[in-house]
Amino acid sequence: MKEVVLILSKTQMNNNQVCVGGLTPKGRYVRLLDEDGHNQPEDTDLAPKQAWEIEFTERPHNVPPHVEDILVKNRIRKGNLKDGITIKDFIEKRKIPIWRGHPDNLFDKLIQWTSSGSGFIDKEGGVPKHSVGFWISDRDLRKKDYKGVRYQYPSTNCWRSIKYKGLDEPVDIIPAGTLIRVSLARWKSFEEYETPKCWLQLSGWYDLGIQSDEDDDLLF
Repeated sequence: MKEVVLILSKTQMNNNQVCVGGLTPKGRYVRLLDEDGHNQPEDTDLAPKQAWEIEFTERPHNVPPHVEDILVKNRIRKGNLKDGITIKDFIEKRKIPIWRGHPDNLFDKLIQWTSSGSGFIDKEGGVPKHSVGFWISDRDLRKKDYKGVRYQYPSTNCWRSIKYKGLDEPVDIIPAGTLIRVSLARWKSFEEYETPKCWLQLSGWYDLGIQSDEDDDLLF
């Protein structure tokens, strides 16, 4: 199978690997693994806003919510997203849903929160249809250094604290109204008898730029 894919994000993983996420012109989220089902190497030439024609197979036995995984057999560079066309333009023209407002709205409102503000899903609380998505917060998110970099959403009752896993240099404030990419990490248990969870993370954010009226055929 072949699809053109717009690269959206690179997320730091363990073992000198990165998770590369993208979106097809038809609006499908994809996560680009190698033929053996591994994440991309840290020095991969795949980068956000690039367009690639990807030849791939579906990864067998994908476990929800991580249904985006594909195994890349071959790829050909097609160009970049044109100057003046934003990621927001691209996804809105494809009617991709964007969560807005409070972080409790993320992932079909299935996110649960720890007392320290970290978000997660588990099977008992419900599993969303996919593990990535877009969000526009109605409040500024402020950087906090705690076991890595986190971004906090202020609230009168409680804080929501989302770990940052992108590769871009962290900023002190992500302003309200910014398009943000969020994702769910793989299922994980920290203790032997702990219920597996997928933890919420912030993958990156995008400049709003100037909205374009160009046709879809001119995106690349």
